[in-house]
Amino acid sequence: MIPEDWRPIHRADGERVGYVSPDGVPRTLLGTALALHDGEDGRAALAERGLTALDRRWFARLPDELVPGVDPRRPDAAWGWHPVVVVEAGPATCRIRLWMASPAELRITLELPVPVGDLLLEEPPDV
Repeated sequence: MIPEDWRPIHRADGERVGYVSPDGVPRTLLGTALALHDGEDGRAALAERGLTALDRRWFARLPDELVPGVDPRRPDAAWGWHPVVVVEAGPATCRIRLWMASPAELRITLELPVPVGDLLLEEPPDV
């Protein structure tokens, strides 16, 4: 669940596009930090590209064979980092699916808590 002390940021049309945490860091709807360009205002950056920052390949620790019922909130140490995409983001949870999945795997979505913390990464860690 998004912490209560994170300030929601909305676009001009009222759509929520992210948050600013108490330390001033702009955060996406997933709770991940939004990188800023030199001198860029965090609120303006979220309004401009907070949602598009989610539309990318992410990495989650998952088993090699993805089946319904897998719980990515409790990854096994033997699982590898697999590319995924975000299909839904809410204030308490988000849903992901495999990136470039087989037709059978396209129907499998997995739920992560928000903020996602280290369960969803922009790049896989060096292993």
